[in-house]
Formats: sequence, C-alpha cells, structure tokens
Amino acid sequence: MKAEISLNTANLMASRGEAVGRKPQRLTIGRIGLYTFLIISAAFFLLPLYVMVITSLKTMPEIRQGNLFAFPGAFNFAAWIKAWSSACTGLDCNGVSVGFLNSFKIAIPSVIASIGLAAWTGYALCFWRAKGAEFLFAILLVGAFIPFQVFIYPIVRIFSTIG
Repeated sequence: MKAEISLNTANLMASRGEAVGRKPQRLTIGRIGLYTFLIISAAFFLLPLYVMVITSLKTMPEIRQGNLFAFPGAFNFAAWIKAWSSACTGLDCNGVSVGFLNSFKIAIPSVIASIGLAAWTGYALCFWRAKGAEFLFAILLVGAFIPFQVFIYPIVRIFSTIG
C-alpha cells in the first residue's frame, strides 16, 4: 500500500514537471569526468558550426588576416544577403532563396506522407498474426538500419545488365 502511494506521488510530481528521484548527494570523480567528457564532446562537434557562422559574419579583410576563431569586429550580414538574393547556383543568379523554398515545398509533404504511410502500415502490421510474422519483423528491422547507399551499386549493375 505504501509503495502504491509513493508511486502515485511520484507520478503527480512528474506531471507537474517537478524532479522525481533522489538528488545526487555529492560530486564524485566519475561525475566530474563524465561532465568533462560531455563538455569536450559538445565543443568538438559545435566548433565547426561556430567557425562557419563567425566566418560568414566577417568582412574579407578580416578573413584574410587568418584569425579563424576571432570574433568579427563588426557583424556584417552582406554575405548572407548576397547568398540569399543574388548568389549564382548553376546558370541562374537568383540566390539560394528559390532552392530553399523548393526544398520546403518538397520536404514537408514528403515527410507528412511518409510518416502517415508508415503509421498506417505499422498499425496494420501490429494486428497481423501470420506465420513468420516475427521473421518479417526482423527483416524489416534489419533493413531499416542498412543505409540506402549500400544498395545503389547493385541496382546500377542490375539495370546496366538489363539495358
């Protein structure tokens, strides 16, 4: 009975957004090492993004100075405006705005359609109790983790053989 009451209290606290569970009592060497590793890993993966954004906000003389990590003297959004409106992509010099908007026009409906189709198929498959259903599930699960690029070369070979 007491465990049931404490479980209900924990569920109530979790629904309010309050922390549930015991609070760490002290800072251990392992915890410090873990936090250090996580901070270094985050910095390692975020450093290229920082360099890209900071470099895009610099003027050409500041870039030529070679201070890769230096903050720009003044924020210059001219490169962003030029890329958006007048950068040349192929033969057209209309900027990346056209391609950006086309990407949204393609990506949003395709994501909605693929998620809807996958949910519909998953719902149907969860009720399907056929012989070998576990094997089919295993094949689908393994196939989900194989990158599409693995199949490109065999498909090209098959189509070139067929003509």
